[in-house]
Amino acid sequence: MRRRRRGFNQAEELARALGARTGLAVIDCLERSGAGARASQVGRGRGDRLAALPGNVWMRAHAAVPLRPLLVDDVVTTGGTLAACAAALVAAGARGVEAIAYARTPGR
Repeated sequence: MRRRRRGFNQAEELARALGARTGLAVIDCLERSGAGARASQVGRGRGDRLAALPGNVWMRAHAAVPLRPLLVDDVVTTGGTLAACAAALVAAGARGVEAIAYARTPGR
């Protein structure tokens, strides 16, 4: 949705910049579907944000599973997106999932 509205995915742009500086590979291996993929999280409360994601994130078909992935997010509000992404990666065989975010929204 963000890509359609803005013309780019800000978390992907941050990941590419981080990859260029560190030499880490950037692998777009996760996808999201269901109501959580179509509806924006903006303005939702904590409970609604967390309920929208579990089970709606998984590995893309034929994507290689990174064994020690570093998730990159632009803003963390509840941590629900990162938790759902980490769970999908672990279910696919990844170990030691780490995450980095460039901003945090307090109070949610």
